[in-house]
Amino acid sequence: MPRLRIGLQRLWDASRAAMLSLAMVACGSSLRTHPVDPAPSEGPLLVVFERYGCHGFCPVYWIRVAEDGGLLYEGAHFVAQAGRRRAELSSAQVDALRGAFADADFFDLAPSYDHPRYRDLPRIITTYRDGGRVKTVVHHLGDISTPAALLRLEETIDQIVGSERWVGSEAELDRLHGS
Repeated sequence: MPRLRIGLQRLWDASRAAMLSLAMVACGSSLRTHPVDPAPSEGPLLVVFERYGCHGFCPVYWIRVAEDGGLLYEGAHFVAQAGRRRAELSSAQVDALRGAFADADFFDLAPSYDHPRYRDLPRIITTYRDGGRVKTVVHHLGDISTPAALLRLEETIDQIVGSERWVGSEAELDRLHGS
C-alpha cells in the first residue's frame, strides 16, 4: 500500500506541475514583457501603448512611438498581423498624439484604474513622456471608475497610429476568430 501512495503522490505532483505549466502558458499573454528592441528608432520614446488579453479573443499588441515619429508595433495574439512592424508617423500625427494626451490631462490621471467590476476584460497600459515628465497609467477595462478622458485617449491613440492596419478591423477579427 505505501508504494501505491507514493506512486499516486508522484502522479498527483506531476499533474499539478503540468496544470501549472499550462496555466502559465495560457496567461502568458497577460503578463507584461520587455521586448529586446523597445525603441522604434533612434529618437527617445514618446508613447508606449500596450493592450493585454482577456478571457476571449481580445487583441494583444504593443506600440511604441518615438518623438521623431518612428513607430514599432508588435502583435502577439488575436491580431491580423502578428510579429513586428515598423512605420513612420508624420509630424502632424506626432503633434496630434501630444494634443490627445494634453486634452486628456494625462499627468493628472491616477496611476491605476485597475479595480475591475468585470474581470474578463483586457488591460491597457499607457506610458507618455513629455520633456522630463514620464507617467504610466494602468487601466483594466472592467474598472467602472475610469474617466471618460482616458477611454477617449486610448481610442484616439489607436486611431492616430493606425493600429487597425495590423490589428485588423472588427470584421477581419470576427472572421479570424470564427465569429
